[in-house]
Amino acid sequence: MELDEIRKQLTHRLHRIKGQLDALEKSLHNKDEDCEKTLILLKASSQALKKFGEAYVQEYMDRCFSEKKSSVSIQKNLKKAIKAAFSL
Repeated sequence: MELDEIRKQLTHRLHRIKGQLDALEKSLHNKDEDCEKTLILLKASSQALKKFGEAYVQEYMDRCFSEKKSSVSIQKNLKKAIKAAFSL
């Protein structure tokens, strides 16, 4: 898959997450707040963000290996990417 297509898919994921977060914010300001719906929105947005992180790290790993960088360089960059992605 081309890098532009991957970036497009990742951007699409982020837009969906933003939509979920906007819906979550609106539910907090709603006087007739449905607690169950708010919890579902929270869980969905949390899972979506986790899936985005996984997809991004996977894409990063695939790109590094396809560029055939040295093993030491890959290990350093991979550790940095994983730490950055999952220290949310």
